[in-house]
Amino acid sequence: MSSSLGCTKEVLQQVNQFWSMLDDLSQNDPQSYQMFIEKQMKQGTDYNAPPQPDSCLLTEMLEPKKGLLYINVCGWKRVPTPADENKPLTPGPGDQSNKTKNLIQVISSSVTAEPQRPQHQLTVNSDPRDLSRSLKLTMELPKVQSITECHLSISQDDVLLEVEDMYHLHLELPETVNEESASATFNKKKRLLTLQVSIL
Repeated sequence: MSSSLGCTKEVLQQVNQFWSMLDDLSQNDPQSYQMFIEKQMKQGTDYNAPPQPDSCLLTEMLEPKKGLLYINVCGWKRVPTPADENKPLTPGPGDQSNKTKNLIQVISSSVTAEPQRPQHQLTVNSDPRDLSRSLKLTMELPKVQSITECHLSISQDDVLLEVEDMYHLHLELPETVNEESASATFNKKKRLLTLQVSIL
């Protein structure tokens, strides 16, 4: 108990000495006193300022639900510059959680990522038995989990594949085809969508 009181007295003594020093400075050198106060006010303002935006990262979430993730990267004067980039920063005293929460936010946006053009291969096959010919279109879709995600349409002279926010492919066919004969299969292991259709 006596040790605690001793520490308190020392702190109060130091505070009184500090205020006495400021009083003397304000009376003997008002200009220096004004500069000192302005410097302290500026440092306090900078120290207590909220984190400032630096940049924004955009990535894609696959689980638990597909969507876009925006990550706000901020700079903050309370976080010291690391002495060595290979060593993590040591947390300072006090609970800073109330100052740092919500720096990363998922922002709902109507802006979607540009769909990719999938790797694909189109071949013409012939059957010597009945001289019939057919087209075979193979598309690589590594991001697709199920064929239900794919929207595939075909006409006599073109084919269109759409997978929302992921893939888009529109091809003019080299031959006129019978769209009613078209069939599609999806290899879930290889993530390959194969379309076959007879040539008229």
